[in-house]
Amino acid sequence: MCRIKIIFFAVLLTSGTAETTSTPSGMEPNQNGNVEDRTKLFEKLMTNYKKEIYPNNANVRFGIALFNVEVNEKRHSLDVEAILRYAWADSRLEWEVTDYNNVSELNIPYDNVWIPDLQLSNAVKIFDPKNSCGSSNVMIYPEGELLWLPYCRLSSFCNITSSPQSNQLQTCSLKFLSWTFDSNQMDLNLYNDYIDLDEFKYVSDWKIESTSVARNQKKQSCCEEEFVDLTFNITLMKILANVKTVKKIS
Repeated sequence: MCRIKIIFFAVLLTSGTAETTSTPSGMEPNQNGNVEDRTKLFEKLMTNYKKEIYPNNANVRFGIALFNVEVNEKRHSLDVEAILRYAWADSRLEWEVTDYNNVSELNIPYDNVWIPDLQLSNAVKIFDPKNSCGSSNVMIYPEGELLWLPYCRLSSFCNITSSPQSNQLQTCSLKFLSWTFDSNQMDLNLYNDYIDLDEFKYVSDWKIESTSVARNQKKQSCCEEEFVDLTFNITLMKILANVKTVKKIS
């Protein structure tokens, strides 16, 4: 979706000034309203909305698109740059498109709405989107569906067992869960059943051999309720070479 938007705007910029004000074929004028329409909608949605209160039947889908990984052998950690994908629904944020001049998507700063409190449980330091991720908007759709795609830098503990001069396989994991919501309060599922590597680039000290993802639901020692975690496994192999080259996974 984001890529489609970028391509669309690039076409407008390169098509000449005489055409940039025309409506593209197949699209209606004011497809997403104007500033006044979006302002009216924003004020309607935020009236009496309490972001501190989680929505009914919270069902969160979560995934990862990797951009880069590095293994810190001295610190025994995996350092990751990635886009995190959050998708959920909040019935308090529904609207009728025809009431707002065909506004079919509203992009607003994420801190205006309730955000799932997912934590990286094996983090080297506490994961907090405000400190670990770039500032980004959340996209809201008329059915109350939300999509949030923050770009984040993460660091997780990883027990490095391979020797410095070997090419043995090494598996590291990123484990996400909620500390406060059990599976009855907030269900947690995978956005995709894989780790997205479409835009992945890396410096070739280590290369990714394989990945896997898993959803686990079980009781914790503290509580009777069951909690869900999503675990993203990355298996790497160290490349024994003196020259680093930047590569892209095809």
